[in-house]
This record gives sequence, structure tokens and C-alpha cells, in this order.
Amino acid sequence: MIARAEKGLRILAGIALALSLLAGWGCGGGKKTSWPVAEVDGSRMAARAQGRYLEIYNGEDWERQIIKGVNIGSALPGKWFSEFPADKGLYLDWFARIEAMHANTVRVYTLLDPLFYQALDEFNRSTSGEGLRLLQEIWPDDDIPGNNLYDSIYTTNYREEIARDLDALHGGCEIPERKGRAWGKYTADVLPYLLGVIIGREISAEEVLSTNLANPDKGEYDGRFVRASGASATEAWMAESCDYAASYVRDAYGWQIPVSFVSWPTLDPMNHPTEHTPGVDKSQEADDSQVLDPARLEVGPESTAGLFGTYHIYPYYPEFMYREPGYADYTDEEGVLRYGGYLRQFMSVHPPYPALVGEFGLSTSIGAAHIHPEGINHGAVSEEEQGKQIARMMRAIVREGYAGGMVFEWADEWAKRTWITMPYMIPFDRHIYWHNLMDPEQNFGILACEPNRFPFSGGQKEMWRRDEGSDGGKTAFTGGFLSSLSMDSDEAFVYLKLELARGAASSLLPGGSRTLELMLGIDTLGKDSGTTRLPLSGLPDLPKGVEFLLRISPTEGARLLARPDYNLAESRFAAAPATDDTFTAISLVTNRRQVDQFDGTEYPEVRYDAGALRYGVFDSREADYDSLAHWYVDEANDNLYVRLPWALLNVSDPSSATVIHDPRSDLPAGPSALRAAYGRDALRVEKSGGFCVYAAVADSGSPVDFMPREGAAFSAGDPYTWEEWEEPRYGTRLKKSYQIIAEAFGGVE
Repeated sequence: MIARAEKGLRILAGIALALSLLAGWGCGGGKKTSWPVAEVDGSRMAARAQGRYLEIYNGEDWERQIIKGVNIGSALPGKWFSEFPADKGLYLDWFARIEAMHANTVRVYTLLDPLFYQALDEFNRSTSGEGLRLLQEIWPDDDIPGNNLYDSIYTTNYREEIARDLDALHGGCEIPERKGRAWGKYTADVLPYLLGVIIGREISAEEVLSTNLANPDKGEYDGRFVRASGASATEAWMAESCDYAASYVRDAYGWQIPVSFVSWPTLDPMNHPTEHTPGVDKSQEADDSQVLDPARLEVGPESTAGLFGTYHIYPYYPEFMYREPGYADYTDEEGVLRYGGYLRQFMSVHPPYPALVGEFGLSTSIGAAHIHPEGINHGAVSEEEQGKQIARMMRAIVREGYAGGMVFEWADEWAKRTWITMPYMIPFDRHIYWHNLMDPEQNFGILACEPNRFPFSGGQKEMWRRDEGSDGGKTAFTGGFLSSLSMDSDEAFVYLKLELARGAASSLLPGGSRTLELMLGIDTLGKDSGTTRLPLSGLPDLPKGVEFLLRISPTEGARLLARPDYNLAESRFAAAPATDDTFTAISLVTNRRQVDQFDGTEYPEVRYDAGALRYGVFDSREADYDSLAHWYVDEANDNLYVRLPWALLNVSDPSSATVIHDPRSDLPAGPSALRAAYGRDALRVEKSGGFCVYAAVADSGSPVDFMPREGAAFSAGDPYTWEEWEEPRYGTRLKKSYQIIAEAFGGVE
């Protein structure tokens, strides 16, 4: 690319382009670039939409560029999306790793700090590789007055933001400080790297419906660069906004740049009969009732850079993505791939301009929000599987004639949230300070952002230790199975380390034949709540009640259970004092029950057993690290290790040591209903008094040991408490998916 850039510069040498319009916000002319730029009909162009693909100018001719990209979010741990990193070194490091992954494009969702664009310019001028193109989205305000896109103030503000962002991308622009948006002195001219400008965001069905009803006369738009014909008001608004961006950059700076709108399967022009909820009229079905039809947007008469569509297409949502029977007919070298079936159907109705899959990816969270029949879930996907399935989806994207694909996303963002966890992160404004591994949206990154202190490397607390002189200590199977318990925690997990008698730890390995079972009763509230009985006949009562029970055996594996009245799956949030030994599965609804609109086929609801704990090494320094693992056995040292995500234990905010405790009996069932009724921070929380853990070992169903103890009774020791924090500690690590994606991108030409 350096040789091409030098040749392009020679071609352009001596060309003087007069930039007559000095826009607002103190913006003027920017510096030249060494990347090749074409002169077409009086406009400068570095990229264009041509047929089904985007093309870049190489200094002599136009060449097709299959987009192999990654979306970059703006929120580092402990920060909100609008707290943009002001760190050029960070961006340079990211760009180097992204380019080494054989990506050619990065996308950002909103204008970032000036240092981002300076870093991109510096990187592209200095790299020995091909460099990185930029897709710049211009984000509108989230709150639409009356859900009407044509609200005059809303539209005016958005057009001002479009102009402001394009000025900044051209460089020579200073934006005054403002709340919730980037500002500062923009000096880098990145228009030569700009592959396209993306307008808007995912629009909800409710916003489409309200806009269309409020503006029945807005069906046509005759723009210079983008037009809408026979359109809805929403489609016309999108065409107007795209046309405004294309017109502004041409009139202000003499550039033509491809423009795009954003949409998603929820608004696609196909009818999906499987997306039908019993008792809900199809016209009110949020995920298949409204349309943003790309066929109603077309290129205007002055456009040479063209138009393309950007679509966020994931395999597991909406439910019709995997329930439509015809999608199962699509196969690749690995078998059925329903995702490919959807891609093929959508391309069959797409107009003849490029369709870019602007978002696709998988989350490596431990928790799940949607379950897919092929295991391509919304969460609960290992790092290796993340890479393999992203590679597989990318191959389908290319095979079906899309302009390329943009993986979501580069780095984990703790500021994100999903429907299944949002009501339980309280106070919501503090959830950026801790890493919720039960939340899929926080764990889409190829670059892990995670606590950087390894457990039991200092700072742990020993909860109890057996007096070795009383019963033989670590002798083999004489009743002294349990030697000690230590606890630790970080921004993501609470950890347990059990030291067991010689040989006992290996006897708990999955698949073994011994009849041992380990039970751990966990008290998270530290008050008069929960049951004082474990489900093992012959054990004494506990000194305090417990809300959770962890059971581990070689035949059944490990599982966390909850008291029925403190189980999120039951929408119960306060454990009453009790003396029974009942604990129930934490089985969460991830997929709604639906019925085929045409033939009546029923699709039952799907539940995810959040308490089913996975065996594997969870030390990320080890080669066999398993990102989904909860527990493993260190046979050499007779230790058993457990890690539990804070949210799995109903901790609402570990950074302030608060836990959910809400005795109200009239709360709506399920996270969606709870959020709809009360919004954020609906549940009552209180300070935890610390965690207490009680252990018991059974052999063939009979108790053989328990701790902590005083003679024949359980004893109550000091609870495990941890220091609260206002600033999270974290580090970064490339996930195992990185190399797999790199190989897949490297194979796309």
C-alpha cells in the first residue's frame, strides 16, 4: 500500500482543490494524505459502491474490497460510552492487532476523541501492511420525541451532528466541550481512509410505526444523492438523512463518499410466520410487524460514490432466525447453518447495491440470553467456539454475495447490558465498575477486558481450617475429608478454594465412579434469612441460614441451586427464615413461546439452566483455559477450585457490596416485565453482611464430614467480606478466538 500511496500522491501532485465553504464550529481545510485519491467528475473519491460491492481506489484503478472488519466500542471498564479514551497509544495498539488479524476495516458508532483519528492517520501512514479503512457511523440521539423521526428539533439536531462529524473527519476543526459527545481539536484528515458514512441506528418497530402514522404524506424524497420512492415515512427520513450527509461532504469539501443506512432483521421486508406470540396481533409483534425496505431507497442523479445498506444480523435473534423451517435447508461443510439460510433469503430481496453485514458475532459470557439449536447462542459460547462460528458465518456472508462482514466487537464493554440481566444490576449507574459474566452483551469482544489479579495470589481470606490434631487432618478417608476453605474475589467472580484430604479431590472429578458428594451451603445476606438445613439426613443444623446450595459429585457434576423464594427463575427475591432443605434449579427463560401464524406449529419456551456449572481450568494463563468454566480439581495438591459470577449469587453490585433483597410478593414475573413495569433499579437491595460457606461431604448418601465444626455441631465463623471499589482493576488479553478469526479473514480474498 505504501508504493500505491506514493504513486497516488504523484498523480495528485499539483492539483489544487478549492474548499470554499468554511463550516461552523471553527472548521477549515485539512492536510493532505499520502493515500491515493481519485478525481471523478470534479469530486474527490477514495471509495465507491459498485454493484454488490464496495471498491477502493488504488492509485490507478478501482479494486473490489471485501470488507473484513471489526466494530470498535468506546467504553473501557469503569467508563460509559461517552467517556471516550483519550489515549493515542491505546488506539495504535488496537490498530496493529486488528490489522494483524487480516482485517481491513474498523467501524465506530459515533464521533470519537480526536486522538482516535490522529492515531488512525499515523497508523495508516506508517504501517507496512495494507492499513485500515474507516466506517464512521453518525449516531442520532436515542430519545425520539413522540417516537417521531420527523420531529423538527430531533431532525435539526441530527443534521447538525452530521455536519459537525464530517467537519471533524476532514480535520482542521475544533468542537467545543459538550456533554455526552466527543469534542476537542480535530487535526487529522481521515476522509481518504473513509470507506463510508453510516447514518442512523437500529430503529425499533415502535419508532417506525409512530413515525409512519404521524407522517402519512412523507412517502417520496427526491434527493441529489439518495432518493426514496413509494416509501414509508421512516424510509423517506432515512433517505433524506443519507442525502444530507452526502450533500454536505460534497458541498463543503468536494468529496463524494458512499453513504449507508442501518437496519436489522426485525425490520426486513420478508414475512416470518414463526414470529407470532399467542394472544398478540401480528401487527403488534415487535420483531416482525414493521418494515424498512431497502428496495425503496435508491441512488440519486448526482451520486458517483453510491449507496449501501448496513445490517446487524445475528444467528439467534429474533427467534425467526432459527425457527423458519426453510432456513434449516441451508448447509455448509459443517452441516446445517440456519444463519446462512436467512442470509440467502434476505439477499434474494435486496436491491442491487451492496449489503454489508455490519454486525455479527458471539458472546463468551457464562450466562445466556437466547439459545440456538446449533449452539450458536447469545452467550454461553467458549472462546474457541466464538472464533469457529464467526469464521463459519463470515464464509457464509461472502458466499451469499454480501459486501463483507464486521465482527462485533473488538473489546469487551462492561457498560453494556442485556434484557436478561439489566433489572438485577442495581444501582444501574454502578454496573460499569464490575464485569458481569452472566450478561452476554458485556462479553462480545475478541479482546478480553477482565480483572487483572489472579485469584489466590494474595489477598484471599482463610475461612476455616481443620485442627489437624483433632481428627488426623489429611489422612485418607477417615472422616477428615475437609481440610480448609479460603475465599477470594475480584471484579467478576467470587472464588472458593477447598483443600481436601489426600485423594479426595480426585475422587470428585467428573466421570468417576465414587459415591462421594460435596455440598456447600452459601449465605450471601449475612442475616436471618434462608434455611438452616442442607439436604443430607444426619447433618446438624447450620448456625445461620443459607440461600444457595452448591452440589458436586463425580457422577452428576456441579450445580448451583437456590432457595425457591430467592430464585430469579421464580421472580422471588427474599429468602425467608426456614428449616426445610428445599433448593430449586436456577432455570431462566431465554426464548419465548411462539406459534406459527400459518400452520399452528408450536415453539415452546426454552430455558437455560444457569446453575449447571462447567468443569474446566479457569486460570487464563494456562493453555487449557476454559472461559466458561466454573470449577476444577488440582489433583496434585488435593485442591478444588470454584468461581461463581457475582450475579449468579444475586449480588446486585459487588463494588458497593449490595445484594438483592426484596420481600414484595406482587412483583411482575420475568426481567422484561419487571423492567417494563418499574424501569431500572426496580428491586430493593441492601448491604451484604458478607458470605459464609458451610461444607459437608456424603458417601453413598450418608454424611462423613462437615466444616466448620465444633464437635458435633456446625460453628459460625467470621464471614468473607471484601473491599469496595470506585475504580475497577482490569487488564486485556486476546481471546482464543483471535487467531481463528485471523485465519478466516486471511482466507477471504
